[in-house]
Amino acid sequence: MRTVHRKARWAGLVVGLAIALVPSAALAVFSAAPAVTAGVTAATISAPGGFTATAASTTTVNLSWTAPPVLTGYTLSQSAGTLAGCSATPSGTSCTATGLTSHTAYTWTLKAAYNNWLSSSVQASATTMATVGFTLLGKATDGTAGTSSSTATGVTTTSGADLLILIYRQGSSAVGITSVSGSAISGTATAITSQAPAGSNSEVAAYHAAGTGTSNGTVTVSFSASNNVSTTIDVVQLSGENTASPIAQSAVSASSASGTTVTGGALSGASASDGELFFAVLTTATSMSTPTGYTVLDVPASTVHGVWSSSSASTAGITTSLGASSYWGTIEIEISHG
Repeated sequence: MRTVHRKARWAGLVVGLAIALVPSAALAVFSAAPAVTAGVTAATISAPGGFTATAASTTTVNLSWTAPPVLTGYTLSQSAGTLAGCSATPSGTSCTATGLTSHTAYTWTLKAAYNNWLSSSVQASATTMATVGFTLLGKATDGTAGTSSSTATGVTTTSGADLLILIYRQGSSAVGITSVSGSAISGTATAITSQAPAGSNSEVAAYHAAGTGTSNGTVTVSFSASNNVSTTIDVVQLSGENTASPIAQSAVSASSASGTTVTGGALSGASASDGELFFAVLTTATSMSTPTGYTVLDVPASTVHGVWSSSSASTAGITTSLGASSYWGTIEIEISHG
């Protein structure tokens, strides 16, 4: 009997030693939770399907995927930067990566897990949206009587950059813009929008052009008649825009009715990720306020016109308060983000 007992003890030690020598990865098949699915091996774990990354803002990207047939979880990593907003071991099939940098490319790597085994990896990449910026490069106020053109000087542009030229003309007779040109812009600018208040002999207009990169260049606006009373020109350079199609939409409003406030036309369905420029002009005024949430680009001391910008476009017509004005006009321009 003692011999049998001694053999049983030796057998137990041998079994225990054999188990101890089994690699930890192989022990996964002995785990009680979750149960092992028949036929699943490290080589047969399917990777997640349909993995996509879609930029949602300047700092966030939405990730989504479909689950493989058998899994116990996932592993997720990000390059560059540190993963935030999404778990490194997500439990669902979507999440939003946060804390990202504007206009930066990121890649996420996803694997399905079955206990200690991992599937092959899948990747998805996206570039966060750019923040649209506005810089006033030059301006001019021309009160010379009877001229047929007005020029903004000292305008230094970046070669190929998108420019907005904002114009207000009050004449002694009907006003008509015939061209916008100059050494600071490439070729002839194209009209975005314009409007003349009825019976006002004035016109508010916006044009789009590309910069030449010339230092101390000029932007000249020519008119159909030598009838200048007062002309203002503002030259604004864009950054962070969709260079292929920067102008999303515009809204112009003008009136010959006097009042104490001016409200621009609404931008239908404007995206908060886009930028917006607001241009207001008045024939007479004692004050002009900055719209809430907008940054001043140009408000001359005479307060006869103003230019404001925002990195987030609004569907609502922008309002600025002013003194009594006999004629006024506004232009709102939505700039598509890059």
